[in-house]
Amino acid sequence: MTPLDFLYAAGAAWLAAGLAGLLSARTQAGLRACCALSALGGAAAAAGGGWSLLYGNTAVVSPGGATVTGGPLQLQATSLAGVFVALLGVVAVAIALYAPRYHSAAPATALYLAAYNLALLACLAVLAAGGMVTFLVAWETMSLACYLVILRHPRSDTSARGAFWFLALSEAGFLLVVAAFVILSAKTGSTSLASIAAHASAVPGGWRAAAFLLALLGFGFKAGLVPLHVWLPEAHPVAPADGSAFLSGVVVKLGAYGIALFAFRLAPPAGAWPGLVTMGGGAATAAIGILYAMAERDIKRFLAYSTIENTGIIVTAFGAAMIFRSYGQLDLWAFLLIAGVYHVANHGCYKTLLFLEAGVTEHAAGTRDMDRLGGLVHRLPRSAVIAFVGTLGIAALPPLNGFVSEWLIFQGLFQGFRTGSHLTGILIVLAAGTLGLTGGLAIYAFVRGFGIPYLGMPRTRPAAAATEKGQPVAGPGLLAVACVALAVGAPVMLFALSRMARTVTGVALGPLLLPGKLTVLPAHADFSAFSPTYLTVFLVCALAVPVLIYLAGRPRARSVTVPVWDGGIVSFRPRMQYSAMTFSAPTRVTFDALYRPSVSVSRAADDDPAGRSGPVHYEARVTPVFERYLYRPFVRTLEWLADLVRPVQSGDVNLYLLYVFLVILLAYLLGAV
Repeated sequence: MTPLDFLYAAGAAWLAAGLAGLLSARTQAGLRACCALSALGGAAAAAGGGWSLLYGNTAVVSPGGATVTGGPLQLQATSLAGVFVALLGVVAVAIALYAPRYHSAAPATALYLAAYNLALLACLAVLAAGGMVTFLVAWETMSLACYLVILRHPRSDTSARGAFWFLALSEAGFLLVVAAFVILSAKTGSTSLASIAAHASAVPGGWRAAAFLLALLGFGFKAGLVPLHVWLPEAHPVAPADGSAFLSGVVVKLGAYGIALFAFRLAPPAGAWPGLVTMGGGAATAAIGILYAMAERDIKRFLAYSTIENTGIIVTAFGAAMIFRSYGQLDLWAFLLIAGVYHVANHGCYKTLLFLEAGVTEHAAGTRDMDRLGGLVHRLPRSAVIAFVGTLGIAALPPLNGFVSEWLIFQGLFQGFRTGSHLTGILIVLAAGTLGLTGGLAIYAFVRGFGIPYLGMPRTRPAAAATEKGQPVAGPGLLAVACVALAVGAPVMLFALSRMARTVTGVALGPLLLPGKLTVLPAHADFSAFSPTYLTVFLVCALAVPVLIYLAGRPRARSVTVPVWDGGIVSFRPRMQYSAMTFSAPTRVTFDALYRPSVSVSRAADDDPAGRSGPVHYEARVTPVFERYLYRPFVRTLEWLADLVRPVQSGDVNLYLLYVFLVILLAYLLGAV
């Protein structure tokens, strides 16, 4: 039995779930049956992915001699894809536990679940693809299925806009990915990914660099690299909560997988400059993503920009790994590959959790606007605890999992001096500094992202009336457990990832990385060390001390509650609290040149004769610079070209026949020449 057997089982379960959803999700029992099949597929994928990490690469197989358009169906379970497959499985199980309480049985739900399970199957096929044709067909199928997932409410203009942005940019990226694969296939004479990897050294350096840059751009559209990221803040808010969680937790990660596939396995480019380009693009993406997150009040748009930030962190680690490889620092090459892939797993868990919790908030309070929430910790206590775990993880605060992987990435970047090149070392340190700024802003952003909705007083009546009754908890709870396990069990995770790194890079880093006693050492033992497990135990014990002191010293007499002195205010009103935009004002003022907000101030009524001021309405809108100066001019140019050629489509059949005749005549003349 091999990991592929588990992947076959997962694919069969998701295919059955898609059919069950299409045929029976119009009833609540059918909806539950579809989700149960989807969960079984997720469990099989998680097991197969975990085994792939330890097992290594299997042989390339063509099941039953099957073919897809243009070539044979080639499948292979690889160690590099193992983490991504396991993450896909965990996310699928969490969403399957979440969906029955989030969705109602209806024909539209049936179509949505069919598209969603087809997307799961296509993602699995991308990760299990052993050939170029299989990969490209699966990639395009995934994009089309995700388009249907986003278009859950087709009559909504915002849904149509978000789905269009996703599909348009996906197709642009797909063309670049095809070009990258064609270059490697033409130069190696094979469409098998294993064969391309085996003969990569025969590909001239210039062609390898060209293929990698095309792949970086093509997969960068899906991963959300700046300035290719604009679909994320458009698509995530309009998709259902579990659809947004799937997009951010898995689909975006497949873009990172594609970059890693070309950078580390298929055709690693020679020289340091491709790594510098990758690292620089990742660092800029991380900083810009978190800065734009600070300007958002909509929770899902806020989380979408945070996904862009974390993609930047992952790609920065991959780029730095490529740089160290070019300078012969193979231990650091393998170490940063491990750190980047570890962050993939961590971000997939806590970001999926937070998007699912955004759906709970919207269901319970009727809005995702932070400034219309507040006090939810008292009305949604279990959801608040789960969201707090995800918040600690994504803010990279110890002892949660985000801290572990980001600490590893920083330790790798801090060793840029080992390249031997002063300029390269300075650039790596600059990337580390940029990620340091990003990390500080991320903590600031998620203090705001958790504090405004959950703490304080309810700002609106729907927020005050929110209830946890009937809200889905099991799916997000599973992901919260996964976040804790990935932190406390970091040595186990690093052991598995070191096996993956040995398969991909040939570097046996395990004994140096994990010397024993639950301690982690970066690739150079004289630099730093820490134990995530011991750190967790220490923090839990430290937090227990004030609790014990309180329990031992609390008064035994009956307590009396009295109002707290509040500076002479007669009564504290919810509107006196900090709003989300007020909280982020220092950042928005500091980076005003980036935001360039358009501000409008209007008075609802003139001042009355008594001298009292009428209400004033203040609104600030931020249009991202890339949309303003890149995409809008491009769209206007396309519209201008469309207006030029519009007269060609006159509706006259005789004119269309003339076009056909002219094309045939031109083809005949060209053939004669």
